[in-house]
Amino acid sequence: MLRLIFSLGARYEMKYWYPLFCFIVIIGCSIATDKQIVTRVSPGPKYVAWWSRIEFAPVHKEIRGVPVHQLDSSWRLASELCKEAIPSELLLEWGTDIMQESDSSFFLYGDFNKDGVEDLALVGVYENKSGERGSFVLILSKDNQGRWHKSFLEYLGKPGFTALSKKNDSIEVWFCLECDFGALLIWDTETRKYLLKPF
Repeated sequence: MLRLIFSLGARYEMKYWYPLFCFIVIIGCSIATDKQIVTRVSPGPKYVAWWSRIEFAPVHKEIRGVPVHQLDSSWRLASELCKEAIPSELLLEWGTDIMQESDSSFFLYGDFNKDGVEDLALVGVYENKSGERGSFVLILSKDNQGRWHKSFLEYLGKPGFTALSKKNDSIEVWFCLECDFGALLIWDTETRKYLLKPF
């Protein structure tokens, strides 16, 4: 259902612009080692926000020390999103960091399932072995040796902008800034599973 909602939102935006050209910016992320995530921003009119026109291409073989094939056996590459992947002229186009102003981030630490073990929620993009790309939200948990392992993974749609924010005991997953298009990621105490619910 979440993919359908995301697809409908993307089609709605496409009514107002159709990119004839795009430019590619290659930027290093502080979380990366020696590789750089690829950022593509399609041109568009001023009233179409940059987060609706940006896409990312993954370049990494692991995320936070976890090999991508342990996250999904069909993946070839994956990268965690980071602010450094967004051109500064976009992130700061109104004079301030709009993500900071909206209390959103690409990762959050916490104990989301209240089991006393540190968790990490993050968003990123992947490329599978067939060359198809998309975005995801991932929750990692620490094992007894302090290493991260997968607790939850959900696919979101195209490899574009996604951000997180904290709301009480839940995580808000946003596909834009200054909007109401997103989903709520919660820990269900009855099923003892993470659930992603569009809002």
